[in-house]
Parts: sequence; structure tokens; C-alpha cells
Amino acid sequence: MDIIEDLLKEPQRETGGKIGVERFEYQAAWGLSRVLELYKSGADFALAFEFHDDVLELDSMASPTKVTFYQVKTQATGSWTLNSISAPEGKKPKKNKKAKPGDPPPAKDANPDEPTLEKKLSFAGKMYDNYKRFPAYTDKLVFVTNQMCADLAAASHMETQFETAAATKIESFRKRLREQDPSFKDEHSKLFHFCCSSMTLASFSDTIMGAVQSFVIDQTGITETSTYAFSLMLLEECRRRERMEVDFASLKTMSQSFVTPKLISDRLDEFKKKRQDSVQWLEIASSITNIVRRRDIGAAWRLYMNDRKTRYGPGPQKFQRDVKAAIKPHVLGQGDLLAEVDAGLPAVRQLAPLWDKTVSDDYLRAVILYEFYDV
Repeated sequence: MDIIEDLLKEPQRETGGKIGVERFEYQAAWGLSRVLELYKSGADFALAFEFHDDVLELDSMASPTKVTFYQVKTQATGSWTLNSISAPEGKKPKKNKKAKPGDPPPAKDANPDEPTLEKKLSFAGKMYDNYKRFPAYTDKLVFVTNQMCADLAAASHMETQFETAAATKIESFRKRLREQDPSFKDEHSKLFHFCCSSMTLASFSDTIMGAVQSFVIDQTGITETSTYAFSLMLLEECRRRERMEVDFASLKTMSQSFVTPKLISDRLDEFKKKRQDSVQWLEIASSITNIVRRRDIGAAWRLYMNDRKTRYGPGPQKFQRDVKAAIKPHVLGQGDLLAEVDAGLPAVRQLAPLWDKTVSDDYLRAVILYEFYDV
């Protein structure tokens, strides 16, 4: 059985849990930064959000051979340690209560004077659990955060293996993992990596926006336009997957739920096309003999041109496709152009909520004219 089949078959450890808004946004931003990094490298990849871990990375969507799991965690202040990463989450040892009539007898080897530890996996324990589920395919288990780790010497923001820590630190880490899961072996610690992102909690939004701008300039050579809307669109691609508005029930729907090189290439092509204005108003204006209507639709045309350049993704694409389909029976280019446009207007008005339900009729006439000539 291959990786894809295993990922689909294996139940997720956690589903439907809520995460804080700040970490939700940070996770999306970091995931997008990873996407940009992989795309620029030319490597094949497929990234999913909230699927078996915070971020899951395959080395290919078509024929994957390995998977990397990322746990993305943030904290406002302080450094991490291998101890804090491997400490069971949120629970402290609690004292044993005195036995009451009817309570089950204690285990034979139980010491009544020793506190009982509630069994709850640490961050590292959850990471190791992913390896246990997919041992044949797991390449790395990476802990991603906004703060440094005091036990690791690396001062940069490169990935660092846990095993570079002092011998006493890594042995303590291994001991904790063995306490949480007896199947943990010393050699498993080589799977663990630490990544301190260069994005801070205070400025990660600005950082990812700047990274996308540099990425677009590098990939398209276009420097004279804002990439703000394009950046928001790419972030929304990640956020939508975080919100689990995806379906991992089958291979077909699963493949649509990953961010892949093709998705980024398609969005870049869309960005470049929107800046080419393939249909020019002056080529159409002469067909409108009424000077007042030419003036009003011309003004609306300029608004639509600006809007087309700042709207990306499946929603706007669907609107434009649906407009083309809706006007096909009406706008034939065989008679009075505006009469044909007006005949198609009611159908396009029904589609306006996909774009902006408040736009004027002249705006929609401009939409009809553009989409008719945009072949």
C-alpha cells in the first residue's frame, strides 16, 4: 500500500479541534513561506494543513515516497527546551487519593506514596506517534516555532537536529519519550528537528506579505504593481485548508486539498494574465454609437479592469466562466451590440453575488463586453 492510501486509511489522531486565531494565522503564514521556499527550489511537493499534523509535506502528489510532519507552536516569550517539548501537555503529577470503599484495587507494583501521572502526549509524543503510524514513509518530524531552543546551539533559522544537543539533554529527551511510549528507541531521536522561524508573532503578517512580493517579482518580473491582493489570495488558499473546508475521504478530493507547484503556477499565470488587459476598451468603444452610454460603460470598464487585477482564486474564476456561458445565447456579435448585451444582462445579474452584488448595470455590461471578447 502506498503513502496516499495509508494516509487516507489511517484515522487522524485529532480532528475538529479549535486553535487560537493567532496561531491559526501564524500556521498559515509559515506554511505559505514553506510553499514559496519549495517552489523556488524547483522541487516537487504537496502540502496539507490540519491533516495528521499541523502541516504535512509530501515529496510529490503524483508519486510520493516520503512524508515530513510539522508541529507548529508559538509562544509569546521565553525559549523552548527539549524538556518543554517532551513534557506531557498541560498536566502535572497529582497525588494519589485515599482509597474508598468500592474503588478497584491498586496495581501490585503501585507505590501509594508516589504521585500518579496522567497519560497525555507531549508535543514530541504526538510527533513520534506520526512516525508510528507511518514508519515506512516518515522522513522527518519537525517542531516549528517562533522562539529559539536553549538546548540547541544553532543561532540561525535553519532546521537543527535534536541530536545536536548535549548528551545529557538528548538522553533526558529520550527517557521522557520512552515514558510516554515504550516503543520509542534511541535511534528514533534522529527523526526530530527544530526550526525557529524568522517570522515573529508581532510581524509575521508583514513578513509573509513581503516574502510574497519578492516571490512574485522573482517569478514574473512584474514590478510596477501591488501584490497585496495576490498575497491575500495565497494566504486564503492555506487558511481554507486549515479550516478543514476540504475532503480527505478520497484520492480525488484529497489531491485538491493540497497546495502543489501546479496550484502556485496556475495562480502566477493568472496574475500575469490579469496585467495584460488582453481586451482593450478602444477596440470596443467604436461599436457603441450612443455617446452617453459609451461614456458610462467606459467608466465602468475601467473599474472592472482594476477589480480583475486584484481578485484571484476559484471564486473570481468561476464568475468569469459562468458569465461567458450565460451570455453565449445572447451576445453573438451579429446585430446591435448593446441590444445583445442588454439581452444577456438579467442572466449575468443573477451571477453578480459571485463577484459583487452591489455593482451597477453598466458595470455588468462592461463585464459582459470584456468576457465576450476575452477568448
